[in-house]
Amino acid sequence: MIVLGMGRVGQGLKALAMEANAPFVGVTRSAGHEALRASPAGGPILVCVNAGDLMACIGAVPERRRADLVFTQNGMLDSFLKNAGLQENTRGLLYFAVPKRGDRPAPGGTSVFSGPHAAPVVAWFRRLGLTARSIERSEFTEEMASKLIWNCTFGLMCEVHGASVGRLVQEERPAIDELIGEFVNVSNAALGSKLDRETVSREACAYSLSIPNYTGALKQHPWRNGWFIDSAIQLGIDTPVHRTLMRRAAKD
Repeated sequence: MIVLGMGRVGQGLKALAMEANAPFVGVTRSAGHEALRASPAGGPILVCVNAGDLMACIGAVPERRRADLVFTQNGMLDSFLKNAGLQENTRGLLYFAVPKRGDRPAPGGTSVFSGPHAAPVVAWFRRLGLTARSIERSEFTEEMASKLIWNCTFGLMCEVHGASVGRLVQEERPAIDELIGEFVNVSNAALGSKLDRETVSREACAYSLSIPNYTGALKQHPWRNGWFIDSAIQLGIDTPVHRTLMRRAAKD
């Protein structure tokens, strides 16, 4: 497997690949690009960089290999990938946590992939000991929206309260439910998803309790909370809980 990006996630996957004797080639900004040029088209290339680095990352990949890119970034990528002509590429959602560089990935659920390279990526993940499955794109949209809501909810609340996700579930559940409800309303209107607020909240909290010591943060604003802000304004949906918490986070 060729992996673009050797940050927390890339290094965590490398460690598991070494233990499992699974194929792994890491590519960074300054090294490993010969693997992209030498490998024939047709094999998956797992993209594990921050969403803000995607443009530079794609530009460094030979055009003949761009259809092989598998995007695993959190956040709303739909418009970006469509503008880049890569909307049919394989997409993935990773359900494990790597709190800091060098940490071992801590499974928190089953990672999902959708698209032409889903099957080989799923097989590679399973070889590493990480649960994964292939799904259709319609189901992926629902999963993507749910995970985006988890990231935006707990990233914001961790920032405001200075607490881990597990502690937040124990101490701030009513506020979590309210915030997730606002996000579900925006997602369903903007994406055509059919999420149920109670189900999303229950599953988001269960996931948080599976990685209780993880502490999120506000980041990648245009791709995460900023998307909800802009979409709510465009759709005329009021999100007072989100607005209040964002103001509190800005003051801290």
